[in-house]
Amino acid sequence: MSTRPTRSRLEYLLVLDFEATCGGKYPKGEFEIIEFPTLLYNLSKNSVQAQFHEYVKPIGHPALTEFCTELTGIEQATVDAADPFPVVWTRFQEWLQSVGALDKPADFAFVTCGDWDLKTMLPAQLAYTNKMQAGFSQTTPLPLDCWINIKHSFASHYQLPGRGHGMKGMLKHQKLALEGRHHSGIDDCKNIARIVTKMRKQKWVPVDDLPKAS
Repeated sequence: MSTRPTRSRLEYLLVLDFEATCGGKYPKGEFEIIEFPTLLYNLSKNSVQAQFHEYVKPIGHPALTEFCTELTGIEQATVDAADPFPVVWTRFQEWLQSVGALDKPADFAFVTCGDWDLKTMLPAQLAYTNKMQAGFSQTTPLPLDCWINIKHSFASHYQLPGRGHGMKGMLKHQKLALEGRHHSGIDDCKNIARIVTKMRKQKWVPVDDLPKAS
């Protein structure tokens, strides 16, 4: 497990929201990422500064289910034309390098809408790719055992009961209309960023919601 840096401040958020294969009877651990979007959010400007967005070709189970396409809007032709995860993963690391995240990792923190993306999906994808492709490195470019769950931050910041406030509920609370398609990874990232902007205007300090170093 990666060592968590001690954070007293943050400069950037990395807003991430995967979409994955779904709707089929996949063996445990064999769901695959099919959309990989991340937004670089500049906390000093309270705005999105850069974007990484790629679709991913599933290898173990390449055919999308009808349910998956209906849910995400991702067509079979889109993933068929995409690169497989190892190639996209390499490009993601190159993108992180280009925005400075690998040189100053303590200035950056991931933000997700729930814990599934980084707690469940990415570790499973890395393990599955390692199983399917000899020589694949599971090395992660940043500490990925530490992130901000915007659902929890939202509930805490506005002193709302419970912790299960979904994206649509957060948008409604902030009087923001959903833009784009829910369960489109890139559209979800953009809507999360809009929620972050509203929270920042209402005195939210992201670094306070990072899990503390153990």
